[in-house]
Amino acid sequence: MVRLIVDSGSTKTDWCFAMPDGKFVRINTSGINPAVQAPDIIEGILNNELLPSLTTQAINRNDVGEIYYYGAGCTPDRQPIMHNMLIRTFSSSKTIEVNSDLLAAARALCLRKEGIACILGTGANSCLYDGANIIAQTPALGYILGDEGSGAVLGRNFLNGILKGWLPIELRNLFMSEWQLNVSDIIEKVYREPSPNRFMASITRFIASNMDNYPQLADMVVRNFETFIDVNIQPYLKERTRENVDENAKKIAINAVGSIAFYFKHQLECAANNRGLVVGRIVKSPMQGLVEYHLSM
Repeated sequence: MVRLIVDSGSTKTDWCFAMPDGKFVRINTSGINPAVQAPDIIEGILNNELLPSLTTQAINRNDVGEIYYYGAGCTPDRQPIMHNMLIRTFSSSKTIEVNSDLLAAARALCLRKEGIACILGTGANSCLYDGANIIAQTPALGYILGDEGSGAVLGRNFLNGILKGWLPIELRNLFMSEWQLNVSDIIEKVYREPSPNRFMASITRFIASNMDNYPQLADMVVRNFETFIDVNIQPYLKERTRENVDENAKKIAINAVGSIAFYFKHQLECAANNRGLVVGRIVKSPMQGLVEYHLSM
């Protein structure tokens, strides 16, 4: 029997086939998000990208007996859409589970132990996990109302700093020159062009490459993570205190998946230390942890 573990985001989908001989076959397709894509678009990705790749890799879809799918946009009301798509594609599968990308992060980071799991990438999300399921979640709310700690908010803070002057003028000039932008271009990208969150998150590459020369940038990253901890993580600790969990509850680690957590790990550790917390497992992608979680069942 072949087990299929899927990690899907809006940009790409990672399909990992655990073969009976212990080997793994990885296939990448376009991103899938049932919250923003019509069913026919998703079906096109499955039929035109995934199935031809199965043929290339000599995988018989009828051998796939279990599917564990985790994806962006897989809210409870959208999960049946993906479930039905997978049933049509892998009709011989006896087990098909569709879960959120946040549960993917929790299981990948904490496996079967209790912990705090976070997604820190373009957006940000977090939860308290009991070793099997999410038991508490602070609403993420997106980059306009929330997403503290995310790449989008970090980029937004940077733009605010260079345009309002609380970051050095040399940094503003360097950014404008390297990115060939002016103030009007930035306003256009943020307020009129599609996906402003992705544009702002892309600025984190510039931030990361200039932190050594401009310590103000490192401070800005730490403050972004401190705000994330204050408004997203602290409520979990308060809830545990109300439930009379012992004092060790306060030492529960912050685990995170995503590019922002991965590339700014040191600043995340500084922010956690400033709040009396510790950072645990940090990974760029959840797939390895998901494979470990499901193959240990």
